[in-house]
Amino acid sequence: MDGQNSVLSVVGPLATNAASLRLVTQAILSQKPWLCDPLVHDIPWRSEQHSQGKEKMCFAVMSTDGIVTPMAPILRAISILTSALKAAGHEVIPWNPPSALQKSINDTGLKSWIFDGGEDVHSAFALSGEPMSQQISMYTSLSKQFSASEIAATNVHIRDLKKEYLDYWNSTANATATGKCVDAVICPVAPFPAARPEKYKYYGYSTWVNVLDYTSVVVPVTNCDRDVDGRVEGFESLDQRDGEIQGDCKFWRWRKGGSVANNTADDPEIYHNAHVGLQLVGCRLEEEKMIGIAEEVETILGKK
Repeated sequence: MDGQNSVLSVVGPLATNAASLRLVTQAILSQKPWLCDPLVHDIPWRSEQHSQGKEKMCFAVMSTDGIVTPMAPILRAISILTSALKAAGHEVIPWNPPSALQKSINDTGLKSWIFDGGEDVHSAFALSGEPMSQQISMYTSLSKQFSASEIAATNVHIRDLKKEYLDYWNSTANATATGKCVDAVICPVAPFPAARPEKYKYYGYSTWVNVLDYTSVVVPVTNCDRDVDGRVEGFESLDQRDGEIQGDCKFWRWRKGGSVANNTADDPEIYHNAHVGLQLVGCRLEEEKMIGIAEEVETILGKK
């Protein structure tokens, strides 16, 4: 909603490779957009940050946020990327912030989207007279708008969460071989490979990045493969939503060679060949550095 500044909206560029992201970012910054938009930081392109992506780095891996378990193709992509980074001489360590902290970030971010009790969403659909989309039907049950005091309290809590997460990030200097903080966090963009209609039931893997105002670049890693990707081994659902999302993975119903076992899915090949990308997450205002890291990752994965 316009005017909701607790969690800022992001319109990130899309491109076929990281070099193109660099080009468009440099082109935009060359026009000094801070002279037109008072909310844009007066920060020209910083080549010294971009070059950091060429040095030996330390990555942290968040395979799961402890709230919703990613599907097998996502976990396989993480394994592919971490193995490639290690082979290239980079360090990889686990990323384990408290799951309660991750949940608090997600829950607090959700509050900012319902400050107006859904008025903005209802107004948008009223322009055409179309019914509310099922994916956001939660807005039909909202009746209360937040007070100014409640919004202020939410903003204070977001500030506290940012400090707590920053402290955790800084603490990783004690776990790396270089004695420096991790350069980037590798994590899913979502717990599934692609967004299916009315199946996008969890936003947490992107919400934490938005709430903390961190920098994220998504890179392609692999494709889904029905002959390789099965149900997550030893999976035990954390709650009903976690079980529903994992249960939507259709690969486990197939056997290598194409024969079908227990085929009760609506479409057993629904994710086959779908692209699988991962996030590279950095701290605030690290766009140049993260694009440089993305370019290095593309080279390591042989996608450049």
